[in-house]
Amino acid sequence: MGKQDFEARRDALLQDIRSMMDDVQELYDNSVEEGTKEAKEAKAKLQVKLDAAKEKLGRFEEEAAKRVKYHAGQAKERFAEFGEEAGERFKRGKECFDRFEEEAAERVKHRARQADEAVREKPYYAMGFAALAGLVVGVLLNRR
Repeated sequence: MGKQDFEARRDALLQDIRSMMDDVQELYDNSVEEGTKEAKEAKAKLQVKLDAAKEKLGRFEEEAAKRVKYHAGQAKERFAEFGEEAGERFKRGKECFDRFEEEAAERVKHRARQADEAVREKPYYAMGFAALAGLVVGVLLNRR
C-alpha cells in the first residue's frame, strides 16, 4: 500500500464519517417525530453507513498495524546490520591502531638506537649539538 493509496483511503474514510455525521444531524432534526417514516429511513441509512465506516476503519487499522510492524521490522534489521558493520569497523580500526602503535614503537626504538650509536661514535658532536640547541631555546625564551 503506497502513500497515495493510504491517503486516498484515509480521505474516503473521513468523507464517510462526515456523511454519517450529516445523517446523524438529519436523524436528530427528524427526532421530533420519532415514529415518522423519514426518521426510520434516516436511522436505517445511518446504520448502513456506520457499519460500512466501522468496516473500513477496521481494515484501515489492520493495514496501518501491518505497515508499522513491517517498518519496525525493517528498522530492526537495519539497526542489526548497522551494529554488525559498526562492530566490524571498530575491530578493523583497533587492528589498524595496534599496527600503527607497533610500527611507531619500532621506529622510535630504531631512531633511539641510531641516536645512541651516533653519540657513542662522536660524543663531542652530540655535546656541541646539545649546547647549540640549549642556546637557541634560551634565546627564544629570553625574547619574551
